[in-house]
Formats: sequence, structure tokens, C-alpha cells
Amino acid sequence: MKINTFSSKKTITPLLCYFFALTFFSCSSPTDNLKMDSVAWKADLNGCKGEREKMKGQVEDIRLKLVGLKETSIRKLFGKPDSEELMERSQKIYIYYISPGPKCTPIAEKETKKEALAIRMDALGTVREVNLFTE
Repeated sequence: MKINTFSSKKTITPLLCYFFALTFFSCSSPTDNLKMDSVAWKADLNGCKGEREKMKGQVEDIRLKLVGLKETSIRKLFGKPDSEELMERSQKIYIYYISPGPKCTPIAEKETKKEALAIRMDALGTVREVNLFTE
């Protein structure tokens, strides 16, 4: 007695190729489509060099697109935060200074207007809120 099977090498090969092509092309970082010079941002620690002030427009454009991203994506895009606040229920806020921050030279202390980017994450490391604020 002969048993007929529906799967054969001819149907499996195209399906495997489709599966691998789909996984290969869908593996992109969520920050790849954001228009921001990440290298220049990371090089200007605490906003001391003034490069971040020039990039404020770019940050305003992508601010709402950051909600829902994971902490690893934020660190890939912005680098290590200039300051970090831990809150109740394991929430945290990353603060990136746009204008020269408190760790810069004494010239920054004379400046009255302080601008920063605050990114609030929940306990699972997902971005819940992104704000630009001025002190």
C-alpha cells in the first residue's frame, strides 16, 4: 500500500526560502528610520560642546516616535544618559542635557536657560513618555 504525502521537496524549498527572506528583511532596528545624528549626540556629553542645541529640532521631530521603544534602543540612539532618576515601581527617567548641563565648566552655571530631554520608562524598560523641558 502506498501512502501519499502532500509535502515534497519541491514545495518545502520555496517555503523555506520565503521564510528566511522574510526574517532577514524584517530584522531592522526600530531606531534605523529615525532621522538623527546619533554619533554627534553621543560625542557631546552633557551638552557641553553645544552640538546638542543644534540638534534640538531633530529631537523634537522624533520625540513622539520614541514612545514604545525599549531601553536598549534608546541607549543605542542617545548613548548613556547624562543623569538618571529612579522612581517608585522600578520606573526610571533618563535625562539628556541639550544645553550645557551641571557637569560642564562654570560658564554653564551662568546660563539661565537649561534645556533637557527626559525619557520615562516603565519597569519593563519600555518608553512611556518623552518630554523636552526648560528650567
